[in-house]
Amino acid sequence: MVGRDGGFGTTADRLDLGVDVDELPRASGWLEALAERDRWPERARFALQLSMEEALTNVITHAFADEPSKDNAISLSYSRSPDMVRLRITDNGKSFDPTLVEVPPLPDSIESAVIGGHGIRLMRSMLDEFSYCRTGSGNQLTLGSRVAGEG
Repeated sequence: MVGRDGGFGTTADRLDLGVDVDELPRASGWLEALAERDRWPERARFALQLSMEEALTNVITHAFADEPSKDNAISLSYSRSPDMVRLRITDNGKSFDPTLVEVPPLPDSIESAVIGGHGIRLMRSMLDEFSYCRTGSGNQLTLGSRVAGEG
């Protein structure tokens, strides 16, 4: 059964994670199983896998940095329409909208490179959808990749 929230929320297409970088391999395996099951094109697999890992690392590192608690939570939800696959990352950490972040310009050299913001640049360039919403229960980041006519 598909949930009412844009197709997100079916039991098989949801994964709850602990707030720990050691959870990244489990999240990656879950996403890879979905990609296999639904036969995503390679471009969508790569874009969503890399973007999910970047986003989860940011959430784990920053959203809960000042508020360690056993009540901290991250969940992943998946939905597919005929032309798009979407991954929603939900967390109850500090509010942060990565879609509003101004990324630093590309450096002329490694010596002039600024630390930070490059993962967001990567997600923006690889994804067809990159959207954020703050709800009463936390942050929702949606990552999407087109699949129509591919595969």
